[in-house]
Amino acid sequence: MAVLAVPYISSLLKSLKKIKGLSFRSCWHKSCWDRKIEGGALRMKVWILCTVLFFLPCLFPLPAYPVTDSYFSSQSSTESVKNEGQFSSREDLREGSPQAIEEYEREKLARLKRNIGRRLLTDRAIKPAEFYESPDELHRTLKIKREKEGFVITEVVQNKSGTMNFYKVTLDTGQTGYLSADGNYLELKIKERSLLSVPKKADRKSVSKWKGLASDAIERVKNHPTLADPVTGEQKSVEKRMMDQRAKSFPGPKWRYEAKEMGGKRFRVIQHVEERAAPPFIRTWIVDLSTPEVTPENPAAKEMYR
Repeated sequence: MAVLAVPYISSLLKSLKKIKGLSFRSCWHKSCWDRKIEGGALRMKVWILCTVLFFLPCLFPLPAYPVTDSYFSSQSSTESVKNEGQFSSREDLREGSPQAIEEYEREKLARLKRNIGRRLLTDRAIKPAEFYESPDELHRTLKIKREKEGFVITEVVQNKSGTMNFYKVTLDTGQTGYLSADGNYLELKIKERSLLSVPKKADRKSVSKWKGLASDAIERVKNHPTLADPVTGEQKSVEKRMMDQRAKSFPGPKWRYEAKEMGGKRFRVIQHVEERAAPPFIRTWIVDLSTPEVTPENPAAKEMYR
């Protein structure tokens, strides 16, 4: 319809030009009747032109083309990149959340503690491992006098800032040192053969001595007093509390003790408990036979003293 209106509009414009081009003199010679006819036709054409120009946008609206200006396109791309960056930062925050970091550190510490009680032999001839006198003074290294020196990993500790992990070791000479536990340092030194993993001595005297010490550690845990009973005021031992618990329920819990050497005269005593209404669990204590100290280690053991 718009195409059909174009020739009509062009002819109307030509007529207007012709009328505009007429001189006053030529119009004066025309008859009055002719002037009236031309004036009426002109007004009709002008009215039709105004009507067409008014309704034409309503009948044929202009299509909405996308904006292709470079400023708007660059700004939109910048906003999309910014949104993608915000999304990726949220993803990184979720992946590196405090809970995830705490869980990772807990698993790492548990993995390092599996080496407690492990016995190794250092060899100075092949890229010797470095032992420090203190985890906070790395410039002070422990001097190994003998060419081959045996030691036992006794504990996992951190420096004061909590940024580095170390194995606390006891050498056969009685010295105490600290070996780096970060970055798979222990495994790398074993692979380089500068540290040798050796089995514990298995002669009869050492085995019987070890069994005697382990038995003493277990007895200390069994007889270790817990909190006093709030009703009777009696201070029951660990073993007495287990016996009372079994007497109150049927079938009662089953438990057994196990001792693992940590180096020197220190042992980790483990109580394995099985109950009918709950999954099996363990309680652990640290016993130092050179002192009268017995320390509950895990939350289940500490619960007996609350």
